[in-house]
Amino acid sequence: MLPGVGPKTLEKLTLLGITKPIDLLYHLPHRYIDFSHSLPIKDLSENNTFTISGKLTSFQNIFTRSHKNIQKAKIEDNTGTIDLIWFNQPYLSKKFQIGSTYSFAGTVSKFQNKLTIISPFSQDFQTGKIIPIYHETKGLNSTWFHKTITRNFPILLQTIVEKLPPNITKKYNLLPLSQALTIIHQPNNLTQLNIARNRIAIDETLSLLAKSHQLKAANDSKIARYQFVVRPKIAQKIADFIKNLPFKLTESQKASWSDIQSDLLLSKPCNRLLVGDVGSGKTVVAILASILASENNSTSLFLVPTEILAQQHFKTINTFLPNYPVYLLTSHSKLPAKIPKNSIIVATHAALFHQKAFIKNMSLLIIDEQHRFGVSQRSFLADLPKPPHTLTLTATPIPRTISLTFLNHLDLSILKNPPSNRLPIKTFLVPNSKVTNCYQWLNDHIQKTKQQAFIVCPFIDQSTSLSQVKSAKVEFEKLKSVFPNLVLELIHGQISSTTKEKILEKFAHHKIDILVSTPIIEVGIDYPNATTIIIQSADRFGLSQLHQLRGRVGRGVDQSHCYLFTESENQKSINRLEFLTTHHEGLAIAEYDLKTRGPGEVFSTLQHGFPSLKLADISDTKTIELSKKILDDLQKQPKFDLQTLVDDSSANFTLTN
Repeated sequence: MLPGVGPKTLEKLTLLGITKPIDLLYHLPHRYIDFSHSLPIKDLSENNTFTISGKLTSFQNIFTRSHKNIQKAKIEDNTGTIDLIWFNQPYLSKKFQIGSTYSFAGTVSKFQNKLTIISPFSQDFQTGKIIPIYHETKGLNSTWFHKTITRNFPILLQTIVEKLPPNITKKYNLLPLSQALTIIHQPNNLTQLNIARNRIAIDETLSLLAKSHQLKAANDSKIARYQFVVRPKIAQKIADFIKNLPFKLTESQKASWSDIQSDLLLSKPCNRLLVGDVGSGKTVVAILASILASENNSTSLFLVPTEILAQQHFKTINTFLPNYPVYLLTSHSKLPAKIPKNSIIVATHAALFHQKAFIKNMSLLIIDEQHRFGVSQRSFLADLPKPPHTLTLTATPIPRTISLTFLNHLDLSILKNPPSNRLPIKTFLVPNSKVTNCYQWLNDHIQKTKQQAFIVCPFIDQSTSLSQVKSAKVEFEKLKSVFPNLVLELIHGQISSTTKEKILEKFAHHKIDILVSTPIIEVGIDYPNATTIIIQSADRFGLSQLHQLRGRVGRGVDQSHCYLFTESENQKSINRLEFLTTHHEGLAIAEYDLKTRGPGEVFSTLQHGFPSLKLADISDTKTIELSKKILDDLQKQPKFDLQTLVDDSSANFTLTN
């Protein structure tokens, strides 16, 4: 058992996912406070962090009229004096002796118009050093982690296995793993710390790259359930379909279809990701693939995350393919007992597991809005002895750095050109003072043009803790009085599927002027007559999600508008929203979102299937490119096994061994 880690402590550590010594060792500081700079008191400056040493000349416990308890002390050296302030720590009067010399560390600020250090650190191990700050849990604060990890370092370091051979660490000037971890927990200077953090970031990136290589190798070694052929009759049917479309395919649609068709003719399973911005025409390309599957007398499956999107796809495919057997499978729509082998099925993931029988005939799987599915949600494919061809669609643009790591095992096709008849959506950030004017404009616009609008709120019900964040139910009631002459309807996730279908059917037939909604309409909504969207509390969304929501309008030939409402005064949030008003390309938006908010905002639930990243920055192209070079060198080494980079190759014992 590690000193300081008993059964009760272990229960608390488990809340942070710490069950083994290596977990504790890799519970890395999430930030640092630099107390390594010592200065005379006269040289201290506001908003900077320093360590000072001097004689304590006074100490007071002060009780205010508002029942606050303040501790106030003065410390002096031969250059001057400065005040120290603590709150609600009366026991400090016994800890410090007037006339004795102490070291204190903290950030200098103004208190009652005098330079002061508020809540300074005073322990020896916290002054004159760079102090690591750890994520905490109830009963275990950052100081506990610092002391416990430092005290047990010799034992903890025994749990790691160096994964990079000496010739690699030497060639790329990398620290040994044990040294890097030591520095991260006990840094002496910032330069050294950055070098150590870089080593761990490279390890994490290598693990992602190795896993991606393994997935690609595993897929390439398999034989697809069905190898399609393109006989002259099939080629003619595909050509006729393209010719009879009410629009011309864009150049990138043609190129993407060429790539996909080539994949489907191979014996190994297709595993391609089709990336297309909102409204770029991914569905038509996917329909071409399903025609090829159907003409080869096999079943194709469109797997979607929501019933709304399933209904939309079902209608679209039926419109394009009236002579093909198309079926809908949701919690409210079942499949017949027998279906033709060449069927095209649109299904929600939730409904799929209640009718698995048809899967054995499936040759093509099309996963739409794939960022909505976690890796575990697609695991049913692992049970199939021969996998189907898989085409994955996403409207979330993939930054290059992510495609190089997380998705390196997938073949990638990108739809770059939007349809030529689409106008850019005019986007505005609306200050609170202009909200009423915006509503008046929308009222006049709808009455004049007979076009429709969406108003989106982050929440269904009002939050007690986040009262400023708009909720759909509350806003719906308010907006009925704002637009007394228009027809408003409310839709959200708590409404039954049958009711949702009826509401959307009324909206499609222009019987509703404004649809008040939650982000449930982010996917599966395609109504060309809807030309305005207002997004309430826009600062609560990631930019990529805002871009998706904005894409619910602008789907026809009329000019569309997007209005972003926010009550936030946070300048960073304002900057993000202003970026969206001037940028319309999804990739640029996704890359900006990645840098400002992290990959979780870009990929939603897909992140649950990814390895945890503690120090690696997935937007750091330089580290990713370096890691790829290291991996190439490693693969040239005799007896090298990719699995060593993926495995947790730590010693197999628990914290209480």
